[in-house]
Amino acid sequence: MYTADYTIRKYLTNKLSTKANLHFPSKATVEKKAMVYIGGSSVTRNKIPQNMPVIAAQIVPQEVQNLCQFTIDFVSIAEDFKNASDEIEKILEAIFTNGFLDDLDKLLRMPIYEVLVGDSLMTTQAEAQKTMYVHTQSITFSYGE
Repeated sequence: MYTADYTIRKYLTNKLSTKANLHFPSKATVEKKAMVYIGGSSVTRNKIPQNMPVIAAQIVPQEVQNLCQFTIDFVSIAEDFKNASDEIEKILEAIFTNGFLDDLDKLLRMPIYEVLVGDSLMTTQAEAQKTMYVHTQSITFSYGE
């Protein structure tokens, strides 16, 4: 069975690393510049009933068996909330830029038909030598596979 979650995660990592200070997950440290990591991700799959050939004004290709919601967390760490939030803002601006997802859509059986900004969480990690400010933002992509 074909699954697209790794394809989406890899695409976002590669494309967003040029837009924000995005790094592969590692042990976070507070530097002068805020850093963004891709945190956890999950996929919810729902089988498409045979009598639903159109979803979100798109004709569902026959090879698409599931409608999926891929939720991913972006975690920004900085010396203050403003810098952490600024990096998250860069991520959101990039994702919602017209044409940003076009190349990804070509890799999927059914293009992304909805992008939702989900929960946002701001916390501090005071047990570190320096207090780290963490802004976590979830984003959900709906597509077919």
